[in-house]
Amino acid sequence: MSSRTTTSLYHMIWAHYRLPFLKVILLNLVNAAVSVGIIAYINHTFISQPVFDTLSLLSLGYFAALITLLLITTFLSQYALTRLGHQFVYELRTKLVKQIIDTKVPQIDHLGSARLIASLSSDIQSITTAFVRMPELVQGVILSAGVALYLGWLSLPLLFIIMFWIVMTIWISTILVKHVYTHLIELRAINDFLYQDYQSIIEGRKELALNQYRAEKLYSDDFLSHAKSYQQTVIKSDTFHLSAVNWSNIMMFASIGVVFAVSNYLNIPMGVATTFSLTILFMQSPILHAVGAYPTLQTAQVALDKIQSLELADYQAEFMTDHVAKDWQSISLTDVGYRYGGINTQTQEIAVDANNPADDILKSVNLTVRRGDVVFLIGANGSGKSTLAKIITGIFTPTTGSVQVDQDNIDSENNADYRQLFSAIFSDQHLFKQLIGNQGNQPDEALISDWLQKLNLQDKVSVSDHQLSTDKLSQGQRKRLAMLLSVAEQKDILLLDEWAADQDPAFRRVFYQTLIPELKALGKTLFIISHDDSYFEHADRLLLMKEGRLIELNAEERQRASTDAIAMLQ
Repeated sequence: MSSRTTTSLYHMIWAHYRLPFLKVILLNLVNAAVSVGIIAYINHTFISQPVFDTLSLLSLGYFAALITLLLITTFLSQYALTRLGHQFVYELRTKLVKQIIDTKVPQIDHLGSARLIASLSSDIQSITTAFVRMPELVQGVILSAGVALYLGWLSLPLLFIIMFWIVMTIWISTILVKHVYTHLIELRAINDFLYQDYQSIIEGRKELALNQYRAEKLYSDDFLSHAKSYQQTVIKSDTFHLSAVNWSNIMMFASIGVVFAVSNYLNIPMGVATTFSLTILFMQSPILHAVGAYPTLQTAQVALDKIQSLELADYQAEFMTDHVAKDWQSISLTDVGYRYGGINTQTQEIAVDANNPADDILKSVNLTVRRGDVVFLIGANGSGKSTLAKIITGIFTPTTGSVQVDQDNIDSENNADYRQLFSAIFSDQHLFKQLIGNQGNQPDEALISDWLQKLNLQDKVSVSDHQLSTDKLSQGQRKRLAMLLSVAEQKDILLLDEWAADQDPAFRRVFYQTLIPELKALGKTLFIISHDDSYFEHADRLLLMKEGRLIELNAEERQRASTDAIAMLQ
């Protein structure tokens, strides 16, 4: 499925599940035939002839057999369609998660976590609900068609009149349901805002606890406004939905009166009129359930449209990480520039407009990092340090310029492999609890045990079955756990973004004086963003990022930076 192609739910089912769906239709046709057979049997045995003269244990036995067959075919047809629906939802969910994993980070940042979580939760749930109700719609439609053929055989004029009545009823119901669909679209948009509110309330819980004015403003101005809009819109949607169902229900009962009135006018036998009336009563539930199921399918279409509007990467089952460079010697950035802008949905890269006045974050950056280097980077806030880190690790793609490993250019074909050279601990690091070794293998237990001691976590955390016992620690200790995970991965390059800033002074000294040499002894190339001028002597090279431009400091400049790094940043 291409995430950039808007596809209807029905077309998607037909395109990818045609054979299973045809099997479902066949089962429903059998079920409809049995239902029609029961109606015909009742008409022939109980209505058209004197009941007490013809009723026998044999006829009751036949009737019981037909009812049993109806139960079996109804169950099989519903089960087949329900299973098909949940298979579709399972594949949609798993593909969506894989697409999110494969989508470039700038596009994910552009979408925001609230919108993605809304699709993974409420949109998937809407589609699931639709498939739960779909058997009612499919069975209602097929059963109606089968019953209509039988009633037409009994009396074609009466069938046409009743069909006109039912079509008129459904047409007015459809008009009401269109209003439901309109409000469902509004509800889905409001849901995005509600998820943003939830995210702000949960992630900003400490700040809100410290400032009740901010908490009140978020609650009253944002959340209550969106909650009220949702309430008003869902009331309108449900009102139109209930109106459609009630209209259909009442008109179906009214059609019985139409049957007898028309039968009397056209001199249609009372037995035929009675059969029509009983059939309408028999069909009332399937038809009303079908009408009631239709809005859930519309909700599912809204949800599917919302998922497709995310414009994620195309689905690929494989994880392309099999060709990581082993014996690389240098990584070079040549005339690299980067600017934040719109996302090109075809390439998932930054869409650059030469006339766009957007500020360049990086400007003609040139840098070569050699294997085994310990590189420190300093720079003021907003100078482009973190952006450069994401360029170096392959998370961001340069707007201009190029990145090479030795003599090989890094492009969209090999960028995923290139990223596998790196472990990184960013300032907003997410901490996983599972430890993974080199190339996805089991981690080296001796290495893990050794580094638990080095990181002074042996009394705080244990590792069992390659899982951390807890991550409920201070921020500095969580950063140390992130270091443990990075060491376990045994990658060639480790990038640390202000890692030491969260450590206490004593462990900061341990990091610079002990851990950096230990990491270098493991064969790692280190790229460290740091402002700890007291420890610049431990860097092989010291770089300065200033207004998007990168400068490598010479010996004299390094001495000045070690004395007063703040002065160098100004």
